[in-house]
Amino acid sequence: MKTLFVGILLALSLFVHAEDGFDDEDFDDELIDVVVNNSPESKTELYGSIDLETHYNTSNDKDVSSLKVLVDVIGEYKLDNGNKIKGNLKGYHDFIYNLSDRSQPSGYKDEINLNELNIEGSINSNLDFKVGRQIVVWGKSDSIRITDILNPLDNRVPGLVDIKNLRLGRAMSKLDYYFDGLNLSMIALHENRFTNVPKSGSDFKPSIDKATNKPSDSLDNTGVALSLTGAFEGYDFGLYFADTYIDKPYLDSSDVLQYDNKSKMFGAAYNQVIDNYLFKAEAAYFDAIKYYNVTDARARTDLLLGLEYSGISDGSLSYEVAYRVIDNYDANIYAQNNAWKEREEYQQVLRFNQSYLNQTLDLLATASIFGKDMQDGGSARVSLDYALDDQSSISGGVIDYIGGDNPAINAYKNNDRIFAKFSYLF
Repeated sequence: MKTLFVGILLALSLFVHAEDGFDDEDFDDELIDVVVNNSPESKTELYGSIDLETHYNTSNDKDVSSLKVLVDVIGEYKLDNGNKIKGNLKGYHDFIYNLSDRSQPSGYKDEINLNELNIEGSINSNLDFKVGRQIVVWGKSDSIRITDILNPLDNRVPGLVDIKNLRLGRAMSKLDYYFDGLNLSMIALHENRFTNVPKSGSDFKPSIDKATNKPSDSLDNTGVALSLTGAFEGYDFGLYFADTYIDKPYLDSSDVLQYDNKSKMFGAAYNQVIDNYLFKAEAAYFDAIKYYNVTDARARTDLLLGLEYSGISDGSLSYEVAYRVIDNYDANIYAQNNAWKEREEYQQVLRFNQSYLNQTLDLLATASIFGKDMQDGGSARVSLDYALDDQSSISGGVIDYIGGDNPAINAYKNNDRIFAKFSYLF
């Protein structure tokens, strides 16, 4: 049945004559807002950013720990039949490894990442398609992932930037059917790509990397996902289902990190606006999650509640809390190789942002803490971003990694840092 579903998606996506009226989504419009060659008759758009970024560690002896040049390029080409090809290429070089004799974790000195490359268009006025490496966002939370499981993250420096800037593209075939104010999405997940975690020798992992075993990108390993979403006056909702390899590896008895953790996820999300308040709620149920030194997979339920207040001039204040509980908990799960997972886990995120000086200066303060009583540790970040003109800006801030009762989180506590960045948009 799954093979038939995937085949139908591929056939409809690849052999279509598109018409006008497709969705132009899944690109971060807050990252870049200056477009060159953007005349109505132009078929090609090329825009992006060049950043210079540095980090200075304040709580250990690594001092300047990063000195990067980053390039982020987005290209779009409109075909004669109305379809559009989009690509996003990201790359960087960290000069800190040229200027010092420190160890070079794998992938930290240089990287080129084709984060998105896809073709999208319309089959008719109610049916759109998108095929290729892309980003699909599920759920309503801005800070905590509950139902947002389709794309992995680049999480090598925890807490540095928001989730929206961390998502990694994944090869998919997606059909969107629109009816009665609703959107039904049917997705085939061709690529099994997983979160990029800290590597051995980096600030956040002094231990040796484990050997890994990841599923191939074959037809048999193709996942499927469905969503039904609706946006109405004052509220919107989403219902989600996915059957795929989840982004949670586990160690087997041979000390190999296995990524064949396949699970079905059933989820829902809802938000509603009342005056200056935005209420958020999400829920997800995973039927099978594997852990080290535990024979059988366990189910897990994740819940989230959030409240955002936007009655502040040019600003907002939000609070989100997530609760995760493992069914049929086994005491063996609470172990180092399982990141000291307890039966119940809480994550709380408090976020404040405000603009000043005619919206040229942006302040962002956010804290993400684990534990019901905030006892397990986490991180806090304060940053300022100042627009020099329409094409350049400077930003900087501090991150405090907070220690606590969870040994896995407590291991990060000496990586506090000051960071600064210059950005040029083209």
